[in-house]
Amino acid sequence: MIISIETSTSDLSFTLLNKNCILDHLSIPFKNELSEIIVPTIKKFLNDNLISLDDISFLAVGCGPGSFTGIRAIISTALGITASKSHIKSIGINSLAGLAMSALQEAKTLKVKYVISSIDSKNDDLFLQLFKINYTKNILLPIVAVSNIDTIKIKKLHSYFVINNLILTEVLFVGHNSNIAKNIIKNLNVSTNSTQHPDSLGVGKLASCIISNKISINKITYAFNKFKPIYARSAQINLK
Repeated sequence: MIISIETSTSDLSFTLLNKNCILDHLSIPFKNELSEIIVPTIKKFLNDNLISLDDISFLAVGCGPGSFTGIRAIISTALGITASKSHIKSIGINSLAGLAMSALQEAKTLKVKYVISSIDSKNDDLFLQLFKINYTKNILLPIVAVSNIDTIKIKKLHSYFVINNLILTEVLFVGHNSNIAKNIIKNLNVSTNSTQHPDSLGVGKLASCIISNKISINKITYAFNKFKPIYARSAQINLK
């Protein structure tokens, strides 16, 4: 059984999965009290599903980029959980990849080739990353990162398309400032998902795919076998 957790933006979310089946999902907003509520909320989430950490085999965590506070709090908590429960295996997920995963079905319906994920950097610009969708059945990973994480101003989105040789009709944009992106680039495919920020659903689905298909973590650029923060800039917070 897998529990995935995401706190890279303004929500704390949990998803419980078993063999690619979503058993439960919870998302709650938080302000400055994250470090106080995260452990009790995990315990309540598990209790509500009549299980405990002893029933969990994998803990998947969205490692950013995003909120320094959220990333630091969840990774510290996750490290504590895996230290106290040695049977639980770790899997860290790039939150931009989790966001792309949340828009995968929509992208396939539109028959686009790429998803651009966007997360607010809190510095008047965006974290962006480009992912290619796998339509080939014998390729196990649903998405592949085809660029590193970039930080750009939303008004320079045109340049991002040019640099990456992207054709407008082949791209779905999901995440922060989607509406502004659509105003900047006319006819841009923008996700209609109600959630335009990283969520544990996408993180959990990616982790479940990797685990169920026994894919080596070493072959994936957006997943890790340990929890490490992705700040995408020089870290302003040192995680001990």
